[in-house]
Amino acid sequence: MSYYQKYRSEKVADLDLVSVRAAFGTMMDSGKIAHAYLLVGPRGLGKTSAARILAKLINCEKNYSKEKLNRKLVEPCGECDACVSIKKGSAVDVMEIDAASHRGIDDIRDLRERVNLAPAALPKKVYIIDEVHMLTTEAFSALLKTLEEPPEQVMFVLATTEAHKVPETIISRCVRINFTKATAAELMTSLSRAAKGEGLKIDEEALVILATGLDGSFREGHKLLEQLANRYGPITAENVGEVLKLVSNSRVEAILTAVDAGETDKVVGQLCELEAEGVEVMSLITKLLLVLQARLRKGVESKEGWSRSAARLTRKLVEVVPRVKISPLPLLPLEMVLVEAALSNRQSENGGRKELVQMEPARVLPPERKTKMDFDQVVSGWPELLARLQPRNHSVAGLLRSAKPKEVGDKFLTIEVFYKFHKDQLEQEARRRIIEEEIAKLWGPISVRCVLGDPPSRKAPEGQRKVVAVIANQDVAVREAEEIFGV
Repeated sequence: MSYYQKYRSEKVADLDLVSVRAAFGTMMDSGKIAHAYLLVGPRGLGKTSAARILAKLINCEKNYSKEKLNRKLVEPCGECDACVSIKKGSAVDVMEIDAASHRGIDDIRDLRERVNLAPAALPKKVYIIDEVHMLTTEAFSALLKTLEEPPEQVMFVLATTEAHKVPETIISRCVRINFTKATAAELMTSLSRAAKGEGLKIDEEALVILATGLDGSFREGHKLLEQLANRYGPITAENVGEVLKLVSNSRVEAILTAVDAGETDKVVGQLCELEAEGVEVMSLITKLLLVLQARLRKGVESKEGWSRSAARLTRKLVEVVPRVKISPLPLLPLEMVLVEAALSNRQSENGGRKELVQMEPARVLPPERKTKMDFDQVVSGWPELLARLQPRNHSVAGLLRSAKPKEVGDKFLTIEVFYKFHKDQLEQEARRRIIEEEIAKLWGPISVRCVLGDPPSRKAPEGQRKVVAVIANQDVAVREAEEIFGV
């Protein structure tokens, strides 16, 4: 069993986040327990542990008797059958549901049917729904009906890392408890408890360095402590430094410095070292983004264009995350982004520009064009434009294949598209900028705008129409698909 699981909080006094402990204390003093709670915060802060403590509070033999129903609640005893079974995870009346894998309407309907059944062994049934933001719209609607009229013997505890994805109607029916990133002091308290429980010898300085080097996550702190315990005897500050170099800001700064200087060999060298040391690519990306975020917030421009350079690289790193997740070589997409940024910086320096990263092209056009773009030239060169866009952004190239140039003016090249979805996609700032950059290379700078035209007639075969007709025309996506494909 990992340290994080072994030393997770079992009672209110063990909750390491001071704000959460205070919220639970207020709840216990009042003796009033809500029928639904929403625990909000990043991963690794103890939301699941807090949910289990709530389950103990309302089911512990010291709190659930009728004469104590409206009195001040006390800490769960940890010894009664209810507390023991909840701790072991064997309590049949405490159900933990992962909404990431049970997110559909059928799962919630099944829950609603079971909700009305009386508890089997405990005074109250508790449903803990983790990652609740993953539920479908239909599932949320079904859950809402239960939250509006909950049975007296049931309590819901919803946990999420993305509260903005939870409908307001759900949030309004829950008592919200926020889990913020742990401070260094809170991390030290949690790590000290684990170290004492394991009988580890760890220097006070080492503990301070470990706590301050983390990103406010108890889970990550316990994982690193366990790693240190497996590698060393007495844990020293030097030992902690060796382990933290995998994720330290200094290593990230070294990579970004090499990118700024256009030193591609150093960028690749740093990444190879981190790969050999077993660093997780997503962890590295997170650290890169945190350092860049700090740069942006400081707004310090040691060189001209520095802040905008940081913003540009930040966008690239955010965009690379989906590719990292599906790549057979997770480090490769990140390596390509950083090397390309370094090459861009090197080219900028060779060209005598002061900006560290190539600046975004200005969107304001000169009042008059020196040469007038020829419409026939655009039409004949359209396949070449698509060919240039394909390796750069295949999505943009694909969207333009179903469009055509309509008109060339002094300020605008008008592109005719035939479906609103395509128009919305092409008008996104990032995609429009890509199109304009490639057009500028071929025919000169000009702004791009899109207009809707009448879609071409595309009659589907009779067999296809029959198949599609089986689908009820109740969804916007279905209707748009029918329009696009002529069904």
